[in-house]
Amino acid sequence: MPGERIVLAFLELMQPSLPDCAASLYGEGVRSLRVVPVFLGMGGHVKDGLPKLAAEIRARHPDLAITVDPPIGEQPGVTAAIARAIAK
Repeated sequence: MPGERIVLAFLELMQPSLPDCAASLYGEGVRSLRVVPVFLGMGGHVKDGLPKLAAEIRARHPDLAITVDPPIGEQPGVTAAIARAIAK
C-alpha cells in the first residue's frame, strides 16, 4: 500500500531491536505498526518474548496501534510454498 514500508527488527542479540525500531518509527510520526514474525512456527519467541516486547512498546507509546500477525511459517501461502519446495 502507498505510504507503507517494511522495516527489519530483531527480538534479541541483533540490532535494531523491535523496541528501538518502534521508537524510531514513532518519532517519525508512525501511529500504526504491524509486526510480522519471521519464524516458522509458534515457538518461545513468538509465544513469550514478542508479546512482552509489544506490551513494553504499548506502555511507552499508548497511542501507537500495534498488531502482531501469526508467524510467517504458519500463513497458508508460505506453508504451500514450503510444501512445493520440498516436493521436488
